[in-house]
Amino acid sequence: MSFKNRVNLCFRGANLLPILVVASTTVACSQDSVSPALVKQTAVVEVVSVAVEYPQQKMVRAKLVATGTISAKQTSAIGPLVEGVVEKILVRVGDRVREGQALFQTRSIDYVRKIDEIKAGIRVAEAETAKAKRDLDRISELASKGLVATALEQDAKTNLNIALAKSAQIGTTLIVAEQSLIDTIVHAPFDGAITARYVDEGTYMSNRFSGMGSSSVVQIQECEIAAAILFTPEANLSKLHLGYSGQLFVAANDVPIESKILIINDRVDPVARTVEFRMAFLNPDCRVKAGQFVRGEVNLPDREVISLSRTSVKSSQEGHYIFVVEDGKAKKKPVEIADLDVLEVEVLSEISIGAKVIVNPKADLREGMKVEIRKS
Repeated sequence: MSFKNRVNLCFRGANLLPILVVASTTVACSQDSVSPALVKQTAVVEVVSVAVEYPQQKMVRAKLVATGTISAKQTSAIGPLVEGVVEKILVRVGDRVREGQALFQTRSIDYVRKIDEIKAGIRVAEAETAKAKRDLDRISELASKGLVATALEQDAKTNLNIALAKSAQIGTTLIVAEQSLIDTIVHAPFDGAITARYVDEGTYMSNRFSGMGSSSVVQIQECEIAAAILFTPEANLSKLHLGYSGQLFVAANDVPIESKILIINDRVDPVARTVEFRMAFLNPDCRVKAGQFVRGEVNLPDREVISLSRTSVKSSQEGHYIFVVEDGKAKKKPVEIADLDVLEVEVLSEISIGAKVIVNPKADLREGMKVEIRKS
């Protein structure tokens, strides 16, 4: 049998892979069918079939995402205007109140008694003033006739002035006392909700201006206008501008809340390296509560990006990378990326629009392996 026929017989019926590259080495086919002569054996090298995509250049509506906490527009701890025993608390935690609504009352009887005492003192002062005036008139008449010394007339004038001053002083004390009586009832300074109660009825309270002891009875928050206090890395500071619109997402509230940037803090936190900004929104039903966690998405101007499918990008300890097809082989290329959405990423590294990027490369794909692009 010829050498060619023996080789054909050796490989007849063999199951080869669909794509083969042939290399030659010299081996014997078998001891029975081949004499000591040598034959060339075919070595098999696999070519990996891959799908590719091309980087896409497009305009996207970028968003800056930040997280933070809901805050009321204003919060006030309300205390008594005058000291005394808290007689009645007229609201409960959770109540909605309007500006001017009565919140609580300090015992008023003490101030009623004080007013009565002052009014009695005024009557005495008025009587003393009247007497001093009569004395002055009498002594002045005698002095004009030379019957009394001039010094005595001067003393009478002084006594009248003292009586008049005393009456004026007591009159001022009455005005203060009457205002104190009015101030025993404390009213809401703005529309809001009662969010805390600090004391019970019967508690003695100093007034809020004394600086002594407990001085707050209830807390009120303006909830119909609120703000999200958000934080973002300082690198994003240049992207933020007053008036930028966005949406807020709060737990238990399925509907995004439309909002705008109201405040951008000029100070960067030196430890966290973050900057604070605030997005205000209307909260007419007070459904969103102060202290809730919030995620904000700020609408940034449209920009041009180069994108790839997330499945084309792999990660390792060294960072992100992709495989591209060059000269029929897989070539590993490090890349820097940023999130676009759940399906795509933005490629920040330099990359050609015509690059053939392997989609979802297998875990065993290596640099330099031969590849063939599947036809779609």
